[in-house]
Amino acid sequence: MTMRKALMLASAGLIVLAGCSPPSDDKQAQSYEAASADAAAGAPADAAATTLRNPAGPAPVTTPRPAPLAPVAQIAYAYRYALSLPRDRGAEMMSRHELACASAGPGYCQVISAQADWTAREPAGQLELRGQPEWINRFRSGLALDAQNAGGRLDEAVTDGEDVTRGIDVATTGARTTASLTQRIEDLQARRGGTMAQRLEIERDLAELRRQYDAQQIELRALNDRVQSARLTLEYRQGGVMAADSPTRPVARALGDAFGLSMGMLAILITAGSILLPIVVIGGAVWWGIRRRKPASA
Repeated sequence: MTMRKALMLASAGLIVLAGCSPPSDDKQAQSYEAASADAAAGAPADAAATTLRNPAGPAPVTTPRPAPLAPVAQIAYAYRYALSLPRDRGAEMMSRHELACASAGPGYCQVISAQADWTAREPAGQLELRGQPEWINRFRSGLALDAQNAGGRLDEAVTDGEDVTRGIDVATTGARTTASLTQRIEDLQARRGGTMAQRLEIERDLAELRRQYDAQQIELRALNDRVQSARLTLEYRQGGVMAADSPTRPVARALGDAFGLSMGMLAILITAGSILLPIVVIGGAVWWGIRRRKPASA
């Protein structure tokens, strides 16, 4: 009986020691994986429970998607500026602007036309430039200061833009279609067969297609040149110090008009005198001759 109790106590001790001993590596890894799976499975539930417990919780952070870029239009720009300058500074300003364009070089600026009349009653001039858009923009940004330094002002500044995107697309598509059709006809021409009349007809069709392709290329090049360059028209007028709202401007204009009328009347008198003087001289000579002959005959 005592031996049986001793054996039972020993067996119970071994079972207790076995239960308290650390698990093996495989069993420990399995227990870790099971714990991780339980945690991952329980996380959504916990988050859902938290959301249910706090409905007014922080809103989820969403990154806004960038808006799509607008299509880039092909714009041909033209600018027109009008400068009012003193009478003796208009020619100087126009010459300086023309020289600045010529000095920049043809790759940046070219003088299209220049015409002026500084001896007229209202002297004026006009200068037309075409150049690189960046250079034209820098040049026109200093026009107001140029006019101010010369004792004048900038009266007008107009920007005109023409969208030539459709024209470029039409010319590009037409040239591509013409080139493809030309290639097909040339492939047919390379094959043997056909009468002489048919071959001549193919030659005429090819010549017409090549002419059409050249015209489309010229149009496309002209449209691209308009986009890649800008036109600037400068008008030089008499004015400047006498501003439009100056109280002395009406007096100055009246004096100028009176002087102009006086010079006009003088011109008329000179013209009339040049016409009447020969008539008076001839008539006087005839009358003098008649007077001399009357006493002799008497």
